[in-house]
Amino acid sequence: MKLKAMFHRTCAVAAMAVMAATAQARDVKIVVGVPPGSGAHYGVDAFAADLSERTGGELKVRVLPASLLDLVQTFGGMKDGVVDGGYLVLNYFPSELPEATLPIELAMLGKNSFAMAGAMSEYILTCEPCIQERLNNNQVPLGNASTGAYAIIGTSPMTAADELAGKKIRAAGGSWTRWAAAVGAVGVSLPGNEIFEAMSQGTIDGAFNAPSELTSIRLIDVATDVTVNIPGGTVHGLDVMSVNRDFWKSLSDEERRAYLDAAALGNAATTWKFASDVAENLKLAKEKGINIHEASADMVALSDAAIEADLANIAKIAKETHGIEDADAKIARFVELVKKWEGLVPLDRDWTPGEVADIYRAEIFSKIDAASYGL
Repeated sequence: MKLKAMFHRTCAVAAMAVMAATAQARDVKIVVGVPPGSGAHYGVDAFAADLSERTGGELKVRVLPASLLDLVQTFGGMKDGVVDGGYLVLNYFPSELPEATLPIELAMLGKNSFAMAGAMSEYILTCEPCIQERLNNNQVPLGNASTGAYAIIGTSPMTAADELAGKKIRAAGGSWTRWAAAVGAVGVSLPGNEIFEAMSQGTIDGAFNAPSELTSIRLIDVATDVTVNIPGGTVHGLDVMSVNRDFWKSLSDEERRAYLDAAALGNAATTWKFASDVAENLKLAKEKGINIHEASADMVALSDAAIEADLANIAKIAKETHGIEDADAKIARFVELVKKWEGLVPLDRDWTPGEVADIYRAEIFSKIDAASYGL
């Protein structure tokens, strides 16, 4: 009887221990408002595995679909605590995030996506007004990712000024529109889901897009030529790791430390996936007989001069539209960060997500105090 009673007590203690461990495990609800297979999904999945390992399974990411919140709705959903985190494209929120919008407007500096994600992350996470505007929206920023560099995907060669003259090219935003005008082309505003039809019908001659769009929106079926080294430019305001501030406060110092370290991988993996998709799409394009070009040296020089001259326009827009009085100094700082990061993650070698994440941690995330940041 004593053995039987001891057995029951042992079972009861074990059951209580299991229940306690289960109670400690916590879901982290992250919504990704784009279809599966995207760079954002890849990054969140990498982050989820790393976070679970770093916390011994106490923090487990649950990825929620776009049917819950789309890319625009996610900002408010995170602010209101509908989700703990979510995929944001910060470009969509210039009124709410004027400070973050300034480095985003410097899109045309982007030739190296790993460097742009590193520069953007370091800029935002060491910029008090940038952090405060996120806190004002009940969010805590945790770094950024970047698309691959933009190319010209078109229905004819566009490698020199005479080939670009008068060409109508879909532009993703003001930076690319101004670049087009500076080199004699015409930037056309057009939703992404209308590019294929417009190119098919000859309404536009091409599009400024990352080559990953060759398959994602089927441009591979209509394009004949891709120029890879102009115009350049990245969308480096991709935000896959930021969280609701109340959720952040609810974590222990140790959990916040783990979250920060895992976020470095989330940003690196997202950026790596976009870069990998660019390389894979260019390979597929070659196999399909699409011509892959590099612009002439004269055209590259013209492009570089246009990008340099546009910095003054960006400063003026920041001052007049967003009220940022010290825009020139902030632009200069971001330019220097891009140069720094181009040296840290050069394009003369292949990188793994883990290698890039290690550099992001060493240069940025390890310097953030988990006991005070964002609280």
